[in-house]
Amino acid sequence: MKHLRFLALSLCIAGPLFTLSACQTFDGVVKDIKGINLPSLRNSTSRSSQELVYSGSCPQAEAVEELKSLSEFSDTSDQSDYNLVSKIGIANLQSACNYDERSVTIDLRMDFQGTLGPRGGNSGSFSYPFFVAVTSARGDILAKEVFAAPLTYNPGQKTQTYTEKMRQIIPIENRDRGSKYKILVGLQLTPDQLGYNRKKIAEEKLLLEAEEQKKTEFEKAPMEMQEQAQKEIYIGRPVDILP
Repeated sequence: MKHLRFLALSLCIAGPLFTLSACQTFDGVVKDIKGINLPSLRNSTSRSSQELVYSGSCPQAEAVEELKSLSEFSDTSDQSDYNLVSKIGIANLQSACNYDERSVTIDLRMDFQGTLGPRGGNSGSFSYPFFVAVTSARGDILAKEVFAAPLTYNPGQKTQTYTEKMRQIIPIENRDRGSKYKILVGLQLTPDQLGYNRKKIAEEKLLLEAEEQKKTEFEKAPMEMQEQAQKEIYIGRPVDILP
């Protein structure tokens, strides 16, 4: 059984929301974490999200749209489907939280979906970098750490999944302000990989707009045809002249 990964991201914190008043080192974060009364790690995976959530004020967790997938190609100058080595995407992201007197603890579950491309061979092992970051209410990145999502394809296997469970602790003074902070997740991309994702997103947006336009034209067509038919009936109808 895979163990829950415990995060101890160093938080550069300033302001009244936190008990810390300066940019803290990793050792300092660990020292503060030791003084926090944490929920049991052993039982955390069995508890429901409803039991962990506190009045809807959990820090929001989301996957960054442009960084939700990572595609590897055998030729970066020709990013066509036939040159695809492998691809991984964040298929699902769930989060829940729990408060104590000095902190909010966020439990994350990330499901990654992998695909082996035509250039990936018949089997193989891959490791994909992904990050978890904590941002402030203004969107400033307070902490970020990069991890790896390993996937192994057996002979003949073209798809694979990987699940990661993590726990992050954010020290705060006021639990009502916990929702001001956000947990961001994404694949760690190269500039070429980011450009590929942006191109795909733009293409999908244009396709969606075209489909919406067709739908709108289809919905308008019956009404316009009915109005035209009514006009033709009115104009072509013979007029009775009474003696």
